[in-house]
Amino acid sequence: MNSGGTTTAMCADTALPLPHPLLSSPLPPFSHSSCCVMGECIAAPQDASYPFLLSLFFHCCSLFPNHHHQQQQEKKVGYMYYPYGGAQQQQQQQLLDQQQQNYYYYPQGQQEQAGVPPTSWQQYTNPQHGGAMHNGLQLPGQYHDPYVSATPNGVQSYSNYYPTPNYPQQQQQQQQPLPPAQQMHPQQPQLPQQQVQQYPHQDATTTTTAATTTNNAAASTSLISSTGAIPFANSQTDASGMQLPTQQHAYQAQQRPQAGAFPSGNYPTQQEQCNSVVGRCARPPPRRSVDLKSAPNPRRDISQKPGNQEIQTSSGQLPLSATGFFAVDDGNASPKFFRPTTNSVPAEERLVKDSKIFFGAVLAPLCRPLYPREEVPLVEGRPPVRCFRCRAYISCHARFVDMGRCWVCPFCNMANEVENEYFCNLDARNQRLDRAEKPELSRGSVEYDVGPYPDYALRDEKDAPIPARPLHYLFLLDVSQKAVSSFLPDYVDALMHSLHEMAQQYPQCRVAFITYASTLQFYNVRHPRMPQLIVADVDNPFVPLPFTSLCWLTLGTELDLVDAFLMRLMEYAQDLRETDSVMGAAVHAATLVLAGQHGGHVILCGHKAPHRGIGALKLREQHLLYGTDKEKDLLRPIEGFWRTTATACAKQQISFDLHMFADQYCELVTISQPCHLSNGRVHLFSNYDRETDATKVQAVMNQALLEEAGYAGILRVRCSSGVRVQAYHGHFMSQDSHDMDLAHVQGSSTFFVEFAHEGKLEKTSYAYFQTALLYTTRGGERRVRVHSVRMSVVTTLSGVFEADLEATLMGYIHEAIGNAVNKGLQYARSTAQDRVLKMLVAYRRVCTSNATSSLLMPSRLRLIPLFVLSFMKADALVEGTTVPIDDRVQKLFLLMTIPMHQCVTYLYPTLYAVHHLLSEPTSGVIDPETGHCVLPGWQQLIFDSITTDGVYVLCDEQARIVYLWIGSSVLPEVSLELFGTTNALEVGRTVFFENFGERLKNVLYACLMRDDGMRRFVILHEKDRGEEAFFRQFKEENEGGSMGYDQLLVHLHREVKKSIA
Repeated sequence: MNSGGTTTAMCADTALPLPHPLLSSPLPPFSHSSCCVMGECIAAPQDASYPFLLSLFFHCCSLFPNHHHQQQQEKKVGYMYYPYGGAQQQQQQQLLDQQQQNYYYYPQGQQEQAGVPPTSWQQYTNPQHGGAMHNGLQLPGQYHDPYVSATPNGVQSYSNYYPTPNYPQQQQQQQQPLPPAQQMHPQQPQLPQQQVQQYPHQDATTTTTAATTTNNAAASTSLISSTGAIPFANSQTDASGMQLPTQQHAYQAQQRPQAGAFPSGNYPTQQEQCNSVVGRCARPPPRRSVDLKSAPNPRRDISQKPGNQEIQTSSGQLPLSATGFFAVDDGNASPKFFRPTTNSVPAEERLVKDSKIFFGAVLAPLCRPLYPREEVPLVEGRPPVRCFRCRAYISCHARFVDMGRCWVCPFCNMANEVENEYFCNLDARNQRLDRAEKPELSRGSVEYDVGPYPDYALRDEKDAPIPARPLHYLFLLDVSQKAVSSFLPDYVDALMHSLHEMAQQYPQCRVAFITYASTLQFYNVRHPRMPQLIVADVDNPFVPLPFTSLCWLTLGTELDLVDAFLMRLMEYAQDLRETDSVMGAAVHAATLVLAGQHGGHVILCGHKAPHRGIGALKLREQHLLYGTDKEKDLLRPIEGFWRTTATACAKQQISFDLHMFADQYCELVTISQPCHLSNGRVHLFSNYDRETDATKVQAVMNQALLEEAGYAGILRVRCSSGVRVQAYHGHFMSQDSHDMDLAHVQGSSTFFVEFAHEGKLEKTSYAYFQTALLYTTRGGERRVRVHSVRMSVVTTLSGVFEADLEATLMGYIHEAIGNAVNKGLQYARSTAQDRVLKMLVAYRRVCTSNATSSLLMPSRLRLIPLFVLSFMKADALVEGTTVPIDDRVQKLFLLMTIPMHQCVTYLYPTLYAVHHLLSEPTSGVIDPETGHCVLPGWQQLIFDSITTDGVYVLCDEQARIVYLWIGSSVLPEVSLELFGTTNALEVGRTVFFENFGERLKNVLYACLMRDDGMRRFVILHEKDRGEEAFFRQFKEENEGGSMGYDQLLVHLHREVKKSIA
């Protein structure tokens, strides 16, 4: 909530004012007694003495075992690594016959060195079998070890295999030391059943053995080093697929033995490796088949340069939207408006089918936010120049011929005559001399003011032009007793605040109000006493007064009447004392009011589904269907009033936003149909809590009333010869297969378009795409916004795989949503995973020249498996019944139109190690150029990333929560820098936000203050009860029985090998 310069964040479920350095007015200090920490905690009294706090600190430390002493007592484990894939008995017999076969090994961390030959098994013989000793190592003369894998010649070095995962250490009886050979080849230890993570897709042949003399630990190996997108330990890949050396981990930088003989020392387990970096892991890493630190992950594979990256829109290689880049329009539209799935257009349909990559683009015609230099230029005073045949708009890609008297359309190749008033001479390069003066000839994006031209006017049923007018807002307010006692006071306050700001920006807009509960209520707001007229017939509702003359108020001149009505609204609601909901009757009344006006936006709030009157719903027994094969029926609307009303409203350019404050099942999928067909928004506030949801209500209202928006829109995508539009995806209604009818369009509106081939494209040619949006602005101006893009053509599969990560991910999202609604959630999850598999199989066949059994991935799509896995774990698709059906519907609705720059962070939460601020002086400071905070680098969402001496910030965008997790062993100097106290255990108990360091405050503000509202702030200490919610966001782990990232990679690898065998 922002009131009087005070910004409120949630700290452990309590509202606390957070003073930000960029705010103009000072903010009051914290109320120390009002903040608590989520989970169990030991709180000290505010007047406690220093000895008491010190004893409390040591008491808290005594709750944890002396890990250092325990580690000293543990005997470290020696490792032997074998090639990927366990051998079967018949394969072992074949190995016995291959006397010249060499199997190389390298010691722990030892790299291949020029001139230093590896050790060969043939150099040794076992005295027990007629063998001999060599360099102090006793090794078998024949291949009798049942755990040695069968691998081809040229086994890769030790450095290409993953370190052994950690297992819980168990105390065993003291054993006699074993000979060196037996230390290297012991019997495979047996794990307790409860410690083994079983997964149906994991094959036994994907594991190997690690040995220890004192600990009952097992080990599993991982996939062999990849030349594609899985750079394993100590290697990475460039765009060409070549392996390159990378920075070593801290535990790999220890002193290493020389090559030629296995060292006599032992090596740490994965848990000890984690401990050796920065303290011990707060949660022991589970058994894994893959070293996830070396697998593709956002920490390494997403550019995180400080500040904003500036790119040329025609450069080809596009940065991720989540990085906040700055686009310089040099002839192609910014990827913020038009982001294709591939950097080049496939020359024929066969390439699309073989690659299994989506051929389409993400559209955001009114994308926000933009930097000032990215604003689209406006052309006024002249109509747009268009092709006579295909009606495409002229762009900088058009060629001028015949001394500038004709221009050739890049979409249909027609030569169009240039009008006399538009003529200009050409230079030596056949470029117009006024090219820099006309934005449509030098920029990829341009907007035209077409209000004076009847050809672009909105038309009625008789095809007569309708003058453009400012957008009208009609508010349908629930005034039942339930609403009055919960959300209505905050809702009215947020509405008044937003209308005051709207009156300054758009004074010509008009607003009106209708309330409902068990009946409908209309108000004559122009009368001094504002009489209330009640309509009790909710089966056939009507408008009881001349609405146009008595109810519509212009914000610029009649804001005082708006304030007077809203201040009296609570009195009206308390006098009614009605408990029911006739939402359907209210929606029908809104259509009567806006009928014939061809444009209007309805903002509807309610607390439950309608049970009386027109549009009444009989709630389905969702508890009987949820989690079954018929669950998909709950994702489909009930046919009838709501569907037909949505269609009729969309045709008349009437749009809806729904704000639902339900505490029980409300059939959201049905009552949200008017929003779906009119491109409106749906916001669900389940179990409304004023302290945590009030700021979100204000942000939602600001977004609805202040964000750049328009109405009565028509969106069309044009393609050059050989390519056509196959399908549109998003929230819209289409009366023509070529267009999307948008009753409402806003800056965050996002769509996905699929393309198809109509013929074969020439390699030497270009493919052209143009998006044109004809709409009316909120202020009543008729505009056309045009985005033009030119793309090269590729004829090889390798060129097709140079795809865009985010646009491809949006293709997966829209396909999965369609499958979930039509065929069920389980089918949607399996289909998404299967599509990833088919893409990797196709890429593996392209890379047949690389003779390897590794899992290869396209370099630019290496994160697709991880993000698809995160999508399958999102509330929209997650398996089980933990997510209520209405929440699932709302999340599906959101993902269909989520802005591109929010998609990745929504699916894969961002984790920051803020204790690194001490060693990163540029992090946590305000960038003077952008005014934004420079955030630390992303951390990987695995348990290994969290250590007991660290402090972490996790942003969960799905739950709209920002966690501050504090370890139990934070160093005093770190705690002093971050929190202003040497004892981190005091944070959230006696130390609060006002004491935090300036750079930590900046980081928290950047995470808490978002365009769509403020996040809830939760402080967690290690071992708090609420810690499970924190670790549940680690998408790469197999929490809750779901598939882990390592399990997915193993499954994909095995299936790829089967497919290419």
